[in-house]
Amino acid sequence: MKHLETSYKTHDGIELYLQAWMVDTPTASLLLVHGLGEHSSRYMHLVEKLNDLGVSVFTFDGRGHGKSVKGEPTAYFESYEDYLKDIDALFGKVKSFVPGVPAFLYGHSMGGGLVAAYVLDFKPEAAGVILSSPAIKEAEGTSKLLIAVGGIMSKYFPKFKALKLDASKVSRIPSEVEKYLKDPLVYTDPIPARTGNELLIMMRSIQAKANEFDRPVLLIHGSADSLTNPKGSEILFERARSKDKILRVFPGGYHELINDSNREEVIDVIIRWLKERI
Repeated sequence: MKHLETSYKTHDGIELYLQAWMVDTPTASLLLVHGLGEHSSRYMHLVEKLNDLGVSVFTFDGRGHGKSVKGEPTAYFESYEDYLKDIDALFGKVKSFVPGVPAFLYGHSMGGGLVAAYVLDFKPEAAGVILSSPAIKEAEGTSKLLIAVGGIMSKYFPKFKALKLDASKVSRIPSEVEKYLKDPLVYTDPIPARTGNELLIMMRSIQAKANEFDRPVLLIHGSADSLTNPKGSEILFERARSKDKILRVFPGGYHELINDSNREEVIDVIIRWLKERI
């Protein structure tokens, strides 16, 4: 396994931190898109299993996240559509860097929503898509007033810290929650108004176009996930026109399934799904 680190300048001049874990004779490639507030180095235990399968893994710290920020992370970005352009440029690099093998996409949480939106808007040549706890539907009972206020805040006070997420809902394992809270590259303050509003716009767009989703897809979600709504995964699963689609809901599972109580089972589901499609 060879670890590479570099940076990429986006279409609007932002420097993003990139890293890859390469295998000598890859059977496939995969671009991994992390979740809201976190960063790409939190997936090492999954990367090792993917490398063992012969998959070269590429990932990056998104706008406002991790090492792509000078100073402390902010979780701020102007537009989710800019983020989709980043994913498109980087997926293109993955396929040119590892040519002639199937190329997969993996997205968790916000990253799952972004990958779903990317597939719907850009129609990439992806061999398959894995969506872990994807952000596709807002929380049940979100009031129209709150949504309207969020839109106003996004426009006039975009960096206002608007929405606090409950870190204790990340995992049922207390040490994993502690690790998350103590990681200096994880953003744990309230989410900026613009970021939250852009994610809402993104989720609405995915719901509206879900019947156009046609890639092979594995959706995984915890039934007790209170950070992203499991109903979003059900909506995409039901509406997608993909002939090859699987939804696995893990009973009692929290948000970060690969860091939760039954993580070995979850990672095994991911690896087996990939193995069957390489």
